[in-house]
Amino acid sequence: MTRIATKIALSVLGAAGISFLSSTPARAVIFVEPIVTTKNQQVFEAKKPRTLTGFLPGEVIEYGVPDVANNFVNGTGYDITSLVFDLKTLSYSNPNSTPPFDNEPVQWGDVNGDGKIGNSADPDLKDIFTDITIAGSTITFSGGVIPNGSLFYNPFASLPNLAPGAGIIPPIPADQEDKDGPIRVASYYTASIPESTNVLGVLVFGALGVALKLKRSLC
Repeated sequence: MTRIATKIALSVLGAAGISFLSSTPARAVIFVEPIVTTKNQQVFEAKKPRTLTGFLPGEVIEYGVPDVANNFVNGTGYDITSLVFDLKTLSYSNPNSTPPFDNEPVQWGDVNGDGKIGNSADPDLKDIFTDITIAGSTITFSGGVIPNGSLFYNPFASLPNLAPGAGIIPPIPADQEDKDGPIRVASYYTASIPESTNVLGVLVFGALGVALKLKRSLC
């Protein structure tokens, strides 16, 4: 009877130990949320929009977020039909910040608290895309269009706030144009090709986009 009681006690203690270990808080995760909406009128009145130009459909560009929010002019020459964002490895530490920060993992999440990822919680901002899909580190906005020459608003927010000057990331000098945060995002867009463009041109753009994405993934 004593041996049985001992075994039961050890089993209970073992289960309790496993439960304790499983309840140990995991490493903190940084949530990142982009939105793609019509222009932000307040931002528009405060500063000139930046022009998105010089990028072809499928061409991958990489930059840091969160950044200082701005409106963008679609100056690509194409009607943008989808935007794709891919989160990259974060590499930044600041033990003296509040809270301390040490290369935390990042993932897409609901930062603005509206219960959705990628949608605006501001009634004055109208979401451009109706379909938002997430697959691992990639989020895709589709089911809408950003006409060539039109304005759109595409800020990124994070929780905790990693925008420069928000407490964790030091401020960036006012005269520095690109005020990037520490989270890297690779991005590209797809577009509707103008009717005057022939089939060969469409194939060239498609092949170029695939080649650029493959090149970026191999770097």
